[in-house]
Amino acid sequence: MILAGGGVVSRLTEDGGREVVLVHRPAYDDWTFPKGKLDGAETEAQAALREVEEETGLRCSLGDELGLVSYEIGPGLTKSVRYWVMGATDGTLAPAHEVDEARWVAEDEARAMLSYEHDRDVLDRFSAPLVTVSLIRHAKAGSRHAWHGRDRLRPLSQAGRAQASGLVDAFDGRPTDRLLSSPYLRCVETLEPLALSRSLAIETTKALAEGAPVQDALRLIEETARGGSAALCTHGDVLTGLIRHLRETGVSLRGDLDGKEDFRKGSIWHLELRAGVVLAAEPGPPRDRA
Repeated sequence: MILAGGGVVSRLTEDGGREVVLVHRPAYDDWTFPKGKLDGAETEAQAALREVEEETGLRCSLGDELGLVSYEIGPGLTKSVRYWVMGATDGTLAPAHEVDEARWVAEDEARAMLSYEHDRDVLDRFSAPLVTVSLIRHAKAGSRHAWHGRDRLRPLSQAGRAQASGLVDAFDGRPTDRLLSSPYLRCVETLEPLALSRSLAIETTKALAEGAPVQDALRLIEETARGGSAALCTHGDVLTGLIRHLRETGVSLRGDLDGKEDFRKGSIWHLELRAGVVLAAEPGPPRDRA
């Protein structure tokens, strides 16, 4: 695995459009975004800024992360590039290093000019709006062992109802277009105060049920994000599996985690997506989980 960093350097045009920087590499006769391998102990962000400056002459600042793109470059060899949106702060666009041409290209023309599908995926992420899908582990319910009915009908406890009411404040100011829940009563009840405050219906889906495969839940998140922001309520096993899968696949986990992710009942994780791709995950602020 070769680790690298790169950037989609952009600027506004006089007519309100956007342009991005593309570079031509004579060694490969291709048009691509500026990028390059990590040098020594560099982070991906440091490598991205350095490589962009070396290849284009532009000193830049980092904007939103656009996530990882991985592709094979030879037998048993994979290159993994983490990209950021960038804005030039100094310098003049000029090819250098392994580049013989660098151009500002209109955003809507760049797709046809790019040589690789993985670069077009990066452009899609750049062009798409940033959407947040929030994952909630259901609030506290009564004891599983003390409950004699069907487990999917086990309701929230008094403490859990207080946690559920707290979601209204926790999501204050956050746009939420849809509410989706596991069919289990404790998940539906967790979302009820938020649904009431937003005048939204709660949609249930097996993809969030206890024991649901991580890939089913992830597919639901990606599809949901294409329609706007949402809050999803699920179970501990699904939430834990999702966040750990995202971490293992290179998605940035933000926040002060101290080496531990928060999966307690009532915990919230906010996922940032563009073009249906999860780019980052961040735990919600600490709340009263009494």
